[in-house]
Amino acid sequence: MDVKGKTKDNPKARMDIKEYCRRKELWLQELQNGKIVKPKASFSFTLDEKREIIQLVKNLRMPEGYTSNLGKRANMNEGKLIGMKSHDCHVFMETLIPIAFSHLPERIWKPITEISLFLKDLCSGKLLESILDSMEENILVTTTKLEKIFPCGFFDVMEHLPIHLVQVARLGGPVQTRWMYPFESVQHLQLVKEVVLGPESQVLTINKYCANGFKFQTEEVSRNKKTNNSGVYIQGEVDGTGQTIEYYGVIQEIIEVRYSGWPKKKNILFWCGWFDPSHRGTKMDHQHNIIEVKHTRKYRSYDPFIIAQNVKQVYYASYPLCRDKDDWWVVIKSKPTGRIEIDNVLDVAYQNDVAIVQHEVDVELETTLQHSQHILEEVSDNDLLNVEEEISENEESESFDDAEWDDNENETTEEEEQENDGIETSEEE
Repeated sequence: MDVKGKTKDNPKARMDIKEYCRRKELWLQELQNGKIVKPKASFSFTLDEKREIIQLVKNLRMPEGYTSNLGKRANMNEGKLIGMKSHDCHVFMETLIPIAFSHLPERIWKPITEISLFLKDLCSGKLLESILDSMEENILVTTTKLEKIFPCGFFDVMEHLPIHLVQVARLGGPVQTRWMYPFESVQHLQLVKEVVLGPESQVLTINKYCANGFKFQTEEVSRNKKTNNSGVYIQGEVDGTGQTIEYYGVIQEIIEVRYSGWPKKKNILFWCGWFDPSHRGTKMDHQHNIIEVKHTRKYRSYDPFIIAQNVKQVYYASYPLCRDKDDWWVVIKSKPTGRIEIDNVLDVAYQNDVAIVQHEVDVELETTLQHSQHILEEVSDNDLLNVEEEISENEESESFDDAEWDDNENETTEEEEQENDGIETSEEE
């Protein structure tokens, strides 16, 4: 994001690049008038691009309780996010980075997205032992790719920490899931008889409902709010290729169906408008686990109703800088509040939904790291002066005084005299 005072892509980093790297397109340049300029790198955004990204975050409507109001964290004038909470940072890094940074060159976008997916998998509901080895191999390759792109000053202890997180997850064992066990509910015969008689002739419509740890609302209610709780998805049948079809949509109405008998029994149905689940309306990037739906294409079959207990919540985000994707929304699946989802699978679960890990990350490198618009940023004299002072201080701390050199020479001379005395004594004997 190239935030002034925070970015690691500073004049000192560019001087290090000239010293240690062969990226001539990023070296500091001196103009004919004597001014020093810094070529803008392709991994940093211009002010207009940053404002587009901040506008995306500001306009994004997420489910209630999913994050704080990110719109209040947006600073449009400077193009940055301020005052984000730790959970907000997790959401941004795990879900929004692949969308917000999609305008970057592909070979820069890929390793950044791989880091985002790694963190998302690491914090998933069930991190199976069978995929930990793949994660451990992939993060090594991804970190190496990042080291070939970003300046040397960007990498400190925190940037190399993900390499060890897989081993920590392997040794830590189950955390929240160790006391959570699946159980089966007892079905009573009387309940079955009352349900078989069918529902009452009248139904009740409501505009909000909580199920499965999610708070759902109709599209009309969510339209005028900062949050959006109307996005849903459900897994359908298996297609001819063995893949499970997922349906994504928006809640239009919430209907409560009641049954006779005592105690009172009811069932909640969502009347949804579904997007086209075919390849024309839904796309899946299996490598980076990004799902896109075309909001202008609707599901033609009339099958609007779904039971609330079978539905999970999603929200949709548009691309900020890709004009060729104006009709496409990115699907972001949200997690339930106050519960952990767990399937009846007898496998060794380690940490937190099932992680989706690709078996191998591509070893790619961007050929040039200079910005496509060839922008030159002027470097102020104060920045250069601070760098020179810091370099001189480091040289002084590593150098010896003349007195120290003299003492060392004297010590060496005394040792040599002792050796010479020993040699003379042996000759006399």
